[in-house]
Amino acid sequence: MITRDRLIRLCKAREQLGCADPSKSSIDLVAKDAAMSRFHFVRQFKAVFGEAPVQYRMRARLNNAKQLLLNSDRSVTDICMAVGFSSLGSFSSLFAKHFGHPPSTYRRKFSGAVEAHSPHCMTLLRAAWAQQSQNSRSQ
Repeated sequence: MITRDRLIRLCKAREQLGCADPSKSSIDLVAKDAAMSRFHFVRQFKAVFGEAPVQYRMRARLNNAKQLLLNSDRSVTDICMAVGFSSLGSFSSLFAKHFGHPPSTYRRKFSGAVEAHSPHCMTLLRAAWAQQSQNSRSQ
Protein backbone atom coordinates (compact mmCIF):
# COMPACT_ATOMS: atom_id res chain seq x y z
CA MET A 1 0.00 0.00 0.00
CA ILE A 2 1.25 3.47 -0.87
CA THR A 3 1.07 6.00 1.92
CA ARG A 4 -0.07 9.57 1.46
CA ASP A 5 3.48 10.81 2.07
CA ARG A 6 4.88 8.41 -0.56
CA LEU A 7 2.22 9.50 -3.04
CA ILE A 8 3.12 13.16 -2.50
CA ARG A 9 6.81 12.35 -3.06
CA LEU A 10 5.96 10.42 -6.22
CA CYS A 11 3.88 13.33 -7.57
CA LYS A 12 6.77 15.73 -6.90
CA ALA A 13 9.10 13.27 -8.62
CA ARG A 14 6.80 13.20 -11.66
CA GLU A 15 6.91 17.01 -11.84
CA GLN A 16 10.70 16.88 -11.59
CA LEU A 17 10.89 14.30 -14.40
CA GLY A 18 8.73 16.51 -16.61
CA CYS A 19 10.80 19.66 -16.14
CA ALA A 20 12.53 21.18 -19.12
CA ASP A 21 15.98 21.07 -17.48
CA PRO A 22 17.38 17.59 -18.17
CA SER A 23 20.14 18.00 -15.57
CA LYS A 24 17.49 17.95 -12.83
CA SER A 25 15.66 14.88 -14.07
CA SER A 26 18.03 11.91 -13.91
CA ILE A 27 16.23 8.88 -12.51
CA ASP A 28 18.85 8.46 -9.79
CA LEU A 29 18.54 12.08 -8.65
CA VAL A 30 14.74 12.02 -8.70
CA ALA A 31 14.66 8.74 -6.79
CA LYS A 32 17.06 10.17 -4.20
CA ASP A 33 14.90 13.29 -3.84
CA ALA A 34 11.89 10.99 -3.32
CA ALA A 35 13.83 9.17 -0.57
CA MET A 36 13.76 5.81 -2.36
CA SER A 37 16.24 3.51 -4.00
CA ARG A 38 16.23 3.68 -7.79
CA PHE A 39 14.62 0.26 -8.13
CA HIS A 40 11.94 0.85 -5.52
CA PHE A 41 11.20 4.25 -7.05
CA VAL A 42 10.75 2.72 -10.52
CA ARG A 43 8.36 0.05 -9.18
CA GLN A 44 6.33 2.56 -7.14
CA PHE A 45 6.19 5.11 -9.97
CA LYS A 46 4.94 2.53 -12.44
CA ALA A 47 2.37 1.23 -9.96
CA VAL A 48 0.95 4.73 -9.39
CA PHE A 49 1.23 6.32 -12.85
CA GLY A 50 1.04 3.29 -15.15
CA GLU A 51 4.36 3.86 -16.90
CA ALA A 52 8.02 3.70 -15.98
CA PRO A 53 9.80 6.95 -15.09
CA VAL A 54 11.99 6.65 -18.19
CA GLN A 55 8.90 6.45 -20.42
CA TYR A 56 7.26 9.39 -18.64
CA ARG A 57 10.43 11.49 -18.91
CA MET A 58 10.78 10.69 -22.63
CA ARG A 59 7.15 11.63 -23.30
CA ALA A 60 7.54 14.85 -21.29
CA ARG A 61 10.71 15.79 -23.19
CA LEU A 62 9.00 15.17 -26.52
CA ASN A 63 6.01 17.29 -25.43
CA ASN A 64 8.38 20.07 -24.31
CA ALA A 65 10.09 19.87 -27.70
CA LYS A 66 6.74 20.08 -29.47
CA GLN A 67 5.85 23.24 -27.55
CA LEU A 68 9.23 24.78 -28.35
CA LEU A 69 8.87 23.92 -32.03
CA LEU A 70 5.47 25.59 -32.21
CA ASN A 71 6.15 28.58 -29.96
CA SER A 72 9.70 29.59 -30.81
CA ASP A 73 11.98 30.04 -33.77
CA ARG A 74 14.82 28.03 -32.21
CA SER A 75 16.48 25.49 -34.48
CA VAL A 76 15.53 21.83 -34.24
CA THR A 77 19.07 21.04 -33.09
CA ASP A 78 18.86 23.65 -30.33
CA ILE A 79 15.50 22.29 -29.19
CA CYS A 80 16.84 18.75 -29.29
CA MET A 81 19.66 19.68 -26.93
CA ALA A 82 17.47 21.92 -24.75
CA VAL A 83 15.07 19.09 -23.90
CA GLY A 84 17.86 16.65 -23.04
CA PHE A 85 18.63 14.68 -26.17
CA SER A 86 22.24 14.34 -27.26
CA SER A 87 21.55 12.89 -30.71
CA LEU A 88 19.57 14.80 -33.31
CA GLY A 89 18.92 11.56 -35.21
CA SER A 90 17.40 9.71 -32.26
CA PHE A 91 15.42 12.80 -31.26
CA SER A 92 14.00 13.19 -34.77
CA SER A 93 13.05 9.54 -35.10
CA LEU A 94 11.42 9.43 -31.64
CA PHE A 95 9.58 12.68 -32.36
CA ALA A 96 8.30 11.31 -35.68
CA LYS A 97 7.24 8.06 -34.05
CA HIS A 98 5.39 9.91 -31.28
CA PHE A 99 3.78 12.73 -33.31
CA GLY A 100 3.65 11.28 -36.82
CA HIS A 101 6.03 13.81 -38.42
CA PRO A 102 9.70 14.72 -38.05
CA PRO A 103 10.24 17.92 -36.03
CA SER A 104 10.79 20.31 -38.97
CA THR A 105 7.74 18.97 -40.83
CA TYR A 106 5.66 19.14 -37.66
CA ARG A 107 6.65 22.81 -37.19
CA ARG A 108 5.76 23.71 -40.79
CA LYS A 109 2.48 21.83 -40.68
CA PHE A 110 1.17 22.93 -37.28
CA SER A 111 2.82 26.21 -36.32
CA GLY A 112 -0.20 28.19 -37.54
CA ALA A 113 -2.82 26.05 -35.84
CA VAL A 114 -3.85 27.63 -32.53
CA GLU A 115 -5.13 24.39 -31.03
CA ALA A 116 -1.90 22.57 -31.89
CA HIS A 117 0.11 24.59 -29.40
CA SER A 118 -2.54 25.49 -26.86
CA PRO A 119 -2.79 23.42 -23.72
CA HIS A 120 -5.92 21.30 -23.81
CA CYS A 121 -7.51 23.27 -20.98
CA MET A 122 -7.09 26.50 -22.96
CA THR A 123 -8.74 24.93 -25.99
CA LEU A 124 -11.69 23.91 -23.82
CA LEU A 125 -11.90 27.38 -22.26
CA ARG A 126 -11.83 29.00 -25.70
CA ALA A 127 -14.67 26.73 -26.86
CA ALA A 128 -16.70 27.45 -23.71
CA TRP A 129 -16.15 31.21 -24.15
CA ALA A 130 -17.28 31.02 -27.79
CA GLN A 131 -20.36 29.04 -26.78
CA GLN A 132 -21.20 31.51 -24.00
CA SER A 133 -20.77 34.47 -26.37
CA GLN A 134 -22.98 32.81 -28.96
CA ASN A 135 -25.68 32.07 -26.35
CA SER A 136 -25.65 35.65 -25.03
CA ARG A 137 -26.04 37.07 -28.55
CA SER A 138 -29.01 34.82 -29.32
CA GLN A 139 -30.92 35.91 -26.20
